[in-house]
Amino acid sequence: MKRVRYILLMVIFLTGSLVAQNGETTCSLGFTFEISDDKTWGYKEPVVTGITPGSPAERAGLQLKDIILSVNQHGTYLKSLAAVRSFFDLQQDEMNIAVRNFRHSFKEMTIAKDCRHANAITEAQLAPVFAFYSLEDVQDRRFLMPITTKVNEAALFHNYRTFAFAPADEQTRALDEKINAIFIRALGEVGLQYNPSDPDFIIQTFYSYQNNPLYKESSPTFGSYQPVWRFDTRNHRTVKVPLYDPSEAVRVDDIAYNLDFGYRFFDRKFVEAGGMTLIWESEVKERLSNHYDLADYLEMNLPLMLLKFPYAVNRSFGTYQVKYLKYNYTGIGYNMSDLKTVVSIDRGSPAAIAGIQPGDVVTNIQGQSFNHTSQSLTEGYRRFLAETMPLRDPKSRYTDSNGFKECMFWNVSDYNAVAQALADNRRYKAAFSYLFNFNQYIDWHTPITINIEVIRGGETLSFAVKPVVTTSSLIMVR
Repeated sequence: MKRVRYILLMVIFLTGSLVAQNGETTCSLGFTFEISDDKTWGYKEPVVTGITPGSPAERAGLQLKDIILSVNQHGTYLKSLAAVRSFFDLQQDEMNIAVRNFRHSFKEMTIAKDCRHANAITEAQLAPVFAFYSLEDVQDRRFLMPITTKVNEAALFHNYRTFAFAPADEQTRALDEKINAIFIRALGEVGLQYNPSDPDFIIQTFYSYQNNPLYKESSPTFGSYQPVWRFDTRNHRTVKVPLYDPSEAVRVDDIAYNLDFGYRFFDRKFVEAGGMTLIWESEVKERLSNHYDLADYLEMNLPLMLLKFPYAVNRSFGTYQVKYLKYNYTGIGYNMSDLKTVVSIDRGSPAAIAGIQPGDVVTNIQGQSFNHTSQSLTEGYRRFLAETMPLRDPKSRYTDSNGFKECMFWNVSDYNAVAQALADNRRYKAAFSYLFNFNQYIDWHTPITINIEVIRGGETLSFAVKPVVTTSSLIMVR
């Protein structure tokens, strides 16, 4: 459990461009970028590679893989990473950024910097720290897909706006129409439009699903492999699938089926007008432990494959990172040294509206005492993790992005016992479970307001704060 102590005692900022403006204030935009070497997408320009959940960048509408054209009217083409970073220091309060993507050749947006006390930690940062109160709502997970990608570097993908499909084979028309619907939905989410009358590129698919003749149902090693989890973009949940991890060696007689699926994009306008030039090809070869209907497989996994387009940094594999966060937002920034003193309040936030102020010392939240030190809070959290393990569902076990192998969801039949454990504040000091009290295993009644008691100038004050349940779901792929 060393990871827990490390997170609680170290100052951790989430991904983003951070600018210290003075000794007491730190500002963040909430995204990361890199200079692209990909000739087909943002060549020698900054491309957005990460966005912090709940950050100013996310609120402003910045998207993963957006190409940054300018920062405060300073062009970014052929500029070094250090030079582009320096542009973000030129204004204190907000930045004007121009981006290019599939929806827009040029779009300007204003991103207000999130400036707060340098020692403040937000609820969006605290929710991952106390993730084991509700792993269902705070997930930081990685998974692999065996995707190979070929790219024609003569293509400039930012020129493309519309697509259509190659003619379907009558024998497979029903399945092909289902596959086409997935393409329309997934590509539409990034701004591309289905236009069969005047497409910029044509999509062709190929696939096979074969029994493995060497499979042995009675194999002694069958069922001994690590479970595989993939992110379902339809419901924003990571689910277990009957596949083998592509990084794990598997005996051939443990493979029940082999699945092969790929797609190709053919240019019709920009590379060779009127021709059909291959500009993109992706293929996945999966080993299955049990039957997995091809249509069901593609409903979940084709959108994941398409996340590689148009910026496939790794063309021989797919490494995915999922950041899912759902928590109660009040707008309080706590002092990282003691996690009970309020050092910042977001303007217009539920806490600000209720009347909580910087300098207040929180003594109680929703009946849970805030009488703790950093050491006692850490010890109580570690004790909670160890002693409540029997209340978790072993079938949901997974390894998180930090390498902790005992991540498991709560067993539904034990929700009442979980709630009782969380209420034992003397033993576990679980006051920060208020971040998740919309769940039955935190608070069975799901209150509309959270009662927060503070000490201000020697006087005890009580506030009813109406939190905002905040959800963010990001999936990044390399």
